[in-house]
Amino acid sequence: MSDLIRNLPNLDLRGVRVWLSGAIPEPEGETPDVRSVLENWSGSDLERGILGFVQEFASLVMKYGGEIVHGRHPSFTPILLECARLQRRQNTEALLELCFSDYWPEEHPGDWERWGRVSKITRIAKTGVTENDRDPSLEVLRQYMAERCNAFVAIGGRWWSGVPGRAGVPKEFELAKAKSVPCFVLGGFGGVSKTYIEQNPRWSDSINNCLSVEQNDILSKDQNFVLAAGKIVSQLHILNGQS
Repeated sequence: MSDLIRNLPNLDLRGVRVWLSGAIPEPEGETPDVRSVLENWSGSDLERGILGFVQEFASLVMKYGGEIVHGRHPSFTPILLECARLQRRQNTEALLELCFSDYWPEEHPGDWERWGRVSKITRIAKTGVTENDRDPSLEVLRQYMAERCNAFVAIGGRWWSGVPGRAGVPKEFELAKAKSVPCFVLGGFGGVSKTYIEQNPRWSDSINNCLSVEQNDILSKDQNFVLAAGKIVSQLHILNGQS
């Protein structure tokens, strides 16, 4: 790892667009909405690890010229916006793209305008306005992000124990794999990412990140968010040089 840290200043992630998937998982037992997840956030080591990774990883990606693509989850968005704000001081181009569906209205008036000062804002047209249009609208949004990215990273993620089919990380991971982009899944911080890995022993087949099965297994269990971020960014640099 000492070699990895020494080599970080020489990284080149220009042209890399990472789809960052995930969220703080809901507390034990089902909570029906995101606001409940955030209000009941317990501040566990794993939860702090998820948010620590988001900050560390996004900061590194942007520092070396890469871009983060994210579906505007409320538990990640404030951290990503702050990373983008700090990096925007050194770059004329925004290195964060926040994507969302018109199915969900602006939560606070002026949010989209404020976010647009430091990030790219992409609004995807909803498929309709009824409850039945929620999942189709999400699918259109995910298809857009899959087309935009050339790398994929997942961490945490809600279980949706009452409606397991709505868990986003597995759907987004499979979309990214179908596009043959390099994928990295961190299960060491809990959430549906961990559950997915446990329930799918061959999850690392065809993830195209040029790590061995053993290396992916070790990374997927890592609970040190600084080292995990460094490993992935270093590998993205290698892959970027091969493209």
